Amino acid sequence: MRSLRLFRTTLANRDIRLAELAWTAGVGAESAWLVSLLVYANTVGGVLGVGLISVARTLPAAIAAPLVTSAIDRWPRERVLLGMHLADATLIGLAVLTIQAGLPAGIVFGIAVVEGVVATLHRPANSALMPGLARSPDELVAGNAVTSTLEGIGVLVGPALAGVMLAAANPSAAMLLSVTGFIAGALLIGRVRPVRPPRRARGGRLVEAMAGFRALRHAPDAAKLIGLVGSQTFVRGLLAVLIVSAAVGPLGMGEGGVGFLNAAIGAGGLIGAVAAMALVGRRRLATPFSLSLAAWGLPILVLGIVLNPVSAILLLAIVGIANASLDVSAFSLIQRIVPNEVRGRVFGALEGLVALGMGLGAIAAPLLVGLLGVQGALAATGLILPVVALVSLGIVRRADAGAILPEQELSLLRGIPMFAPLPMTSLEALAGALQPRHVAAGTELIREGEIGDRYYVLSTGAAEIWSGGALVDEMHAGDGFGEIALLRDVPRTATVKVVRDAEIFQLERAAFLEAVTGSHASVAAADLVIAERTRA
Repeated sequence: MRSLRLFRTTLANRDIRLAELAWTAGVGAESAWLVSLLVYANTVGGVLGVGLISVARTLPAAIAAPLVTSAIDRWPRERVLLGMHLADATLIGLAVLTIQAGLPAGIVFGIAVVEGVVATLHRPANSALMPGLARSPDELVAGNAVTSTLEGIGVLVGPALAGVMLAAANPSAAMLLSVTGFIAGALLIGRVRPVRPPRRARGGRLVEAMAGFRALRHAPDAAKLIGLVGSQTFVRGLLAVLIVSAAVGPLGMGEGGVGFLNAAIGAGGLIGAVAAMALVGRRRLATPFSLSLAAWGLPILVLGIVLNPVSAILLLAIVGIANASLDVSAFSLIQRIVPNEVRGRVFGALEGLVALGMGLGAIAAPLLVGLLGVQGALAATGLILPVVALVSLGIVRRADAGAILPEQELSLLRGIPMFAPLPMTSLEALAGALQPRHVAAGTELIREGEIGDRYYVLSTGAAEIWSGGALVDEMHAGDGFGEIALLRDVPRTATVKVVRDAEIFQLERAAFLEAVTGSHASVAAADLVIAERTRA
C-alpha cells in the first residue's frame, strides 16, 4: 500500500522519526491535560468555569504568542521544543501538587494561563523544524501526514487514558499522565540533530515578534490561509466547551465521557491522517483544504440534530478525519509559501491566532448554550465552517496556484549526489539561487587553468570534459560540474565544452559553498565525486 510505504520511508529518516515521536508524546500529554483541566473546571464552576478556564488559557497565549514564538527563529528549533516539553511537565506537576494540597482553584487557573503561553511553542516550532529535516517536497508533505497521523494517536490515547483515570480516580491523577508524556517528549526531541540550525533572527525582541506579521504582509496568500485556519479554531473553541456540557448533560456520559468524546476525535484523526497520505505528490491542495474545512463543521451540525452517545462518537470521529486532512493541506501550503528564515515566526503568528480563536469560541459557547441550549448551540456551531469554506474557495485556489515549488530545479539538485543529503530548506535556497542560461554548442563553459567562480548543472543538452588535451568524460542532462575549483580553492582542472545546445543552471560560488559545506554528508559525497574525477 502506497500510504504505508510513504509512512515507512519518511520515518526511516532518523531525525524525522525522533521529532514525530516527541510530537506524539507531547500531543497526547497536552490532550490529557486539557481534558482533566476542563473536568476540574466543570467541578468547581460548571459550564461557566469551563468557559473561563478555556479563555484564561487561550487569550493570554494569543497575546503572548508572537513574542514567545520569536524564539523559534532565534534558537535551534529542536532546543525550543525541548524547553517547551520540560516547562510543561513542570507546570502541570505544580498544578497536581496544588490540587492535592487543597489550595484555591485560582492557583490552578493561573498555572493554566502560564502553561497555555508555553504551549504556543509546540506546533509552530514543530512545523518550522520539519522542512529542515525533510529531504524533498514529497517527504515534507508525507512528514506532515505522519505528523497528523501521530497527532491522531496522541489525541486518541491521551484523552482515552485521561477518561479512564477520571472515571476511576480524579483530575489530578489524570494530570500525572501529562507530566509523564511531556518528559518522554523531552527525552526524544533532545536527540534530534538537524543538518544545520536556522540562522538566528536579528533585531530586538519586539522587532522579532512582529517579523511573522511583516512576512505575512508580503505573503498575502499565506495570511488568508492562516485566517481561514483561525475560523476553524474558533469552532474548535466552541466545541471544546460544548463537549463538556453535552457529556455531563444531555448525553449522560459523566466526566469520563469528556475524555472518550475527545478520544473519538483523535481516532478519526488517525484514520484521516493515513488517508491524507494520498496528498503526497499532489501539486494542488486547494480542493482537499476547502472540503476538509467544510467537513469539520457538518458533523457538528448533524450532532445538534441527532444527539446520543453513539452518534456523538461517530460524528466526532468524522470531525477528526476532517481535521487531519485540513492540517496536512494547510500546513503544507503555508510551508511552501513562507521563506524558511521567518517560518517559525509566521507559525507563531498562526499559533497566536489559534489561541485567540479558541478563546473567543470558549467565550461564545456559554452564551450560545444559554440562548439555544446544548443541541441548538451545536447546530449553530456546525453551520459556520461550511459557509466559510464555500465563500473562501476562490481565495484558497489562488493561494494554491502561487505555492508551487520550483520542481524542475529541485529535481535536478536532488539528483546530484552532493546535494542529495541536504534538507528541503537548503535545497529551496539553492533552487532560488540557480540562474538559468541558454548555451550554444561549441561554447566553453569552463577553461582549464582559470579561476573558478561558479558551479553548473545541465538541464538539457550535452558537454565534454577535456583535461591536458584528452577527452576524459561526458556530461548529460542532470549532471553537475565545476565543484573541484570551488571546494579545493584551486584553478580549474579541466575544460568543459558544450557539444549540443544546452539549457543550464549556474550557481555562484558563495551559495554553492554555503550549501555543501553545511552538511557532513554533502562534503563526503563531494569528496567522492572529486576523487572519481581526479582519477579520470
